[in-house]
Amino acid sequence: MAGQGVRLIAGTDAGVAHAVFDGFVSSLEFFRHIGFSPAEAIDAATVEAALALGIASDTGRLAPGYRADLIAVTGDPLADLAALRDVRLTMSAGRPHVPAGAPAPAPR
Repeated sequence: MAGQGVRLIAGTDAGVAHAVFDGFVSSLEFFRHIGFSPAEAIDAATVEAALALGIASDTGRLAPGYRADLIAVTGDPLADLAALRDVRLTMSAGRPHVPAGAPAPAPR
């Protein structure tokens, strides 16, 4: 769609056939259903969403000078978006948070 000049961003309220509303990862899997690669689906949730919201100057990507918002998961979401369901660590503005029930990261 980007080649058509249309920006799509990830969300759970699309209101279109086959879209599900039971979780954010499911909304990314919908992008796979309509032909996006896993990387393009992740970009819709990060880079493209930050651009659409007008906050791309400090978030939406991992780069020097950006907020360092990220998640660590088990598995490779570029191979299978379902890996995003197993979040082990969340970082917001560079501050770590371990989700309830996730094993604590190993000490460095």
